[in-house]
Amino acid sequence: MASSSPSPSASEPSPSERGAAPLPFASESQRGDMKRLVGVLANQLGTLTSTISGYADLLVEDRSPQEQREIAMNVLEASTRIDDLIADLQHYSRSLEPVARPVPASHVARGAVHLLDSEQRDRVRHRIEPPATRTIEVDPRLLRQALLNLLQNALDATDASDDILLRAVVRDEAAEEAPLAFEVWNSGEISLDDPAKLFRPFYSTRPHHLGLGLPIANQIAARHGGSVQLSANSADEGGTCFTLQL
Repeated sequence: MASSSPSPSASEPSPSERGAAPLPFASESQRGDMKRLVGVLANQLGTLTSTISGYADLLVEDRSPQEQREIAMNVLEASTRIDDLIADLQHYSRSLEPVARPVPASHVARGAVHLLDSEQRDRVRHRIEPPATRTIEVDPRLLRQALLNLLQNALDATDASDDILLRAVVRDEAAEEAPLAFEVWNSGEISLDDPAKLFRPFYSTRPHHLGLGLPIANQIAARHGGSVQLSANSADEGGTCFTLQL
């Protein structure tokens, strides 16, 4: 006769009493990334939704048409920022598989600049010189996004009066089919013990930034067989330069 299984001890807690098991993150680093993500999202979304709610309350009041337009523009700006946050998360979580085709390097660079708003475009100088004028095999949509992220990072890190330089260069002009690189330079300086942190998801030196622009740019570069590299406070030019090497 088979023995019956022992009944649970009266003192043993039930599964519900034990509480939920900890999330199975692979490492302390990933737990830190998730904490940063939750903190930044809670802060940004809380601020933006409060802004929208506050302006909506103002619209209920008796306001002049001009005031109503200004309030509506502020609501639109806040809602657009929420859309941008969602887009960043989608870009980072999506599997980025490039669909490469021949495209002039100059078209990719100019396309990235045109994705900026008009005030930002006025601050960007772009220069494409031979032999960097050649055609390259890339996914133009993804590469434009990577350059846009680098440009946006430079614009956010500098004063509104400072210019940003975008240029396409070839490191070894003597080499046949030498790889092309895009450089985004700004006059700001970075003080960071570990520059690799800048490419860590959800890490940002600026408060209330999601910290995905540089990781996404680096991810896109990697899908094209390249990488994004940082040259900070260079002796010849000063400032900071991010190089997207194909």
